[in-house]
Amino acid sequence: MRYKILIFIVLLNLLSAAYAIDNPVVPHFTLSSTANSLPNGILDRAPNSADPYQYCFKNSTWIVPPQTLLAYLYNNGSITQASDQTVWVISSYNQGYFSGQSYTAINNSILSQKYLIGSVTSEGKVYITFYSGTSTSTDLVSGLGDLTVKSSGQCSFTMQMNSGQNGVSGLTHWSYMIPVNPGDAYYNNLPGTQMSVPQFLAQF
Repeated sequence: MRYKILIFIVLLNLLSAAYAIDNPVVPHFTLSSTANSLPNGILDRAPNSADPYQYCFKNSTWIVPPQTLLAYLYNNGSITQASDQTVWVISSYNQGYFSGQSYTAINNSILSQKYLIGSVTSEGKVYITFYSGTSTSTDLVSGLGDLTVKSSGQCSFTMQMNSGQNGVSGLTHWSYMIPVNPGDAYYNNLPGTQMSVPQFLAQF
């Protein structure tokens, strides 16, 4: 009798093993509570996750490199070439939003200073608006572009800018914007100006 029970148990184990092989258990994965699902399958970063652009902006200075100084001026129906050196001094950044001041010299003589506020998406799309900060009637200046980060960690903008004054004059300029630091070649010799960055800013 006992051997019959033993044979039954062995057969039952063999049947269970065969079922497990034919019907494998597939593990179920769930998203971590620190990530939120967005439309089109995009995952939102957790609020406390590292911001991939933060180090690009904080207390940074950006300039126009020599290869993209060319701009075009429009004035009462006349279009002429111009050299546009613009320096951005970014003073604050938080979760894709940044602000600071912009300093521009057209043909190294026409000077303007504006406040800037902008945003950058997680895909690197950039939108900036520049405000004069004065009561003078001036159209807003807007810029669209992209922020890229190379594998080396180097950050750079590719921007398209348009400005207008009372609907009769304006400037269009596409350019790279690259960061500079004290001691860099372009910091000491700002392209198109024959000045250092501090000397250039001291004009405003």
